[in-house]
Amino acid sequence: MPLRLKLILSFITISLMVVSIFSVVAYISAREYTQHIEQVRLHKSNEHLFEMLDTSLPLLDQLQDIVPHHENRDNVFSIIDISQKKILPGGGFNLGTHLLADLLIQSSNKIQQGNFTIGEQEYLWSADPVPDSQYIIANTYLRDSSDISTFFSYVGTPLSTTLFISIWISVWAALLLARLFRQISEKNTLLEYQASHDLLTRLPNRGAIGRSVQQEMETARARNEELVFCLVDIDALKEVNDSLGHKSGDILLDQVTQRLKRTLQDSGHIGRFGGNKFSVMIKRSETDNAESICRKLLESFEPIYEINGHSLYVHATLGIAIFPEHANSAQELIQKTETALHTAKKLVIDSSVYDVSQDNNSAERLRLTHDLRNAIHNEELQLYYQPQFDVRRNEIGSVEALARWIHPQQGFIPPDTFIEIAEHTGLIQSLTDWVLRTAIKQCAEWRDMGKYLTVSVNLSARNLHDETLSSQISNLLHYWDVSPGKLCLEITETAMMTNPAHAKKLLKELDDLGVRLSIDDFGTGYSSLGYLKQLPVDELKIDKSFVLNMAKDESDASIVRATVSLAHDLGLEVVAEGVEDQVSQDELSRLGCEYIQGYHIARPMPHDELTAMLISTKVKNNTQADEILVGVQANHL
Repeated sequence: MPLRLKLILSFITISLMVVSIFSVVAYISAREYTQHIEQVRLHKSNEHLFEMLDTSLPLLDQLQDIVPHHENRDNVFSIIDISQKKILPGGGFNLGTHLLADLLIQSSNKIQQGNFTIGEQEYLWSADPVPDSQYIIANTYLRDSSDISTFFSYVGTPLSTTLFISIWISVWAALLLARLFRQISEKNTLLEYQASHDLLTRLPNRGAIGRSVQQEMETARARNEELVFCLVDIDALKEVNDSLGHKSGDILLDQVTQRLKRTLQDSGHIGRFGGNKFSVMIKRSETDNAESICRKLLESFEPIYEINGHSLYVHATLGIAIFPEHANSAQELIQKTETALHTAKKLVIDSSVYDVSQDNNSAERLRLTHDLRNAIHNEELQLYYQPQFDVRRNEIGSVEALARWIHPQQGFIPPDTFIEIAEHTGLIQSLTDWVLRTAIKQCAEWRDMGKYLTVSVNLSARNLHDETLSSQISNLLHYWDVSPGKLCLEITETAMMTNPAHAKKLLKELDDLGVRLSIDDFGTGYSSLGYLKQLPVDELKIDKSFVLNMAKDESDASIVRATVSLAHDLGLEVVAEGVEDQVSQDELSRLGCEYIQGYHIARPMPHDELTAMLISTKVKNNTQADEILVGVQANHL
């Protein structure tokens, strides 16, 4: 039965019940009211009779004489002797045993009233004690049997009108409520659809995909089947949004959706995983295996896309995982697929099927990220310093600050590992802040001891995008009273080339601040010498990969010689790292390299060990006591 009809019938039924209950209550109330009015009238009639009595004459005789004359159609009297407990002659109506017992039980000095029924006739009565006597006069009234019809003759028209209005209101309210329920139902349906579907492509969204995958996995498990889950990454979406606008990007997504539907037809489930990613889930069979699915999906992207007059070639990257081979739950299957997709994008290949070797350290990496965040916040890292030897003056003139992490459970964590985590999780800025603060503070402490050193710190590519870096360094140098001209920040070629214009702007700010600037790992990148000439740098640092083998490999030796010559031609100083024998030191000294560092000079050590070493070693004092040569290489490595 339709909801509207149910509501109409329900409301009409309720209206009829309400009107019926009201009618019954009204009728009962009317009967009680009329009974009360009649009994009051009977009582007043008794009082009128008492007013006619003469106290000088015999009372009973007067009552027996007067009572018959006061009786009429509506009033019939009875004389009751309380002392003898009987009804005396003289009245026109004999109550018999109906009320005599009740009258005798109650006090004779109290007005009594009530009703009783004999057969189908109902009587109302009111009994009053005669003053100063043992007699009671009971006045009885026979109620008209047509009371109910009389009642309805009075209220019939209003009651019918009320019933009609009530039914009309009920139908109107039922229709209104049915409409409201329908709107609520439609709204809830729309909200449920929006909550589980992408509004642009009208495909299931990420949440719905997860639920669908779980359901399909349970069905496949019961039928001993395999499922192939694939994530499709549309590489060109961001470029289309940026160059042609988001409306064109929406058109592209809609066209991709239609192509995927035509490719799979009804053989698989398609969803919008989010952003530029789509999901495809299909049962694995001899014809629909991982390889064939990849081939069909990639082929669907080959035709040119026509978007607002532009012909575009769109490439897609695929990641695939298989149930139950790779996962036993929806969440795990999706995670494995994302790992496969990440691998495909990292290796710049069209598709990748999940392999356990792709993320065997993912959980460990997540734990390390959490622990690294706490270690930086609680300052649980350590800063080691490796001396740099001034070849010209034959003494230690600077040190390189190196971050070290001794994990409470896992012990020493290689710098390459936690630096890479910091760069990819946004922790690199906090780590750099800590290194700069610690290194400059230590430099000030050595200065106060009379040991004027150069201490160094390396900046990553992400640090070069920090707009507050210059002011932060200025504040630290001012706080610890360290001369800006004695701070040398090292930036790799790769870091500078990620955004050359911005890097050049930042280096100009740092140069204006007065700090020294150095290009780290020179020779390993692809920077332009013309661009290098425009940078306000003070030194080049030759990567250790060339220095380590320069005595055995003529190519490396040629690179070192060329780098030193280039630096000197540009008016720059040279620092060579990776010096591990006297032969390399002598050759670098012969070439005119100003600074060298490596295990042949000293290994990285904590500040207290280096302090003890400085005390026992001749350290060059700066001619100006207020300046400290601090070439900070916060080489987080």
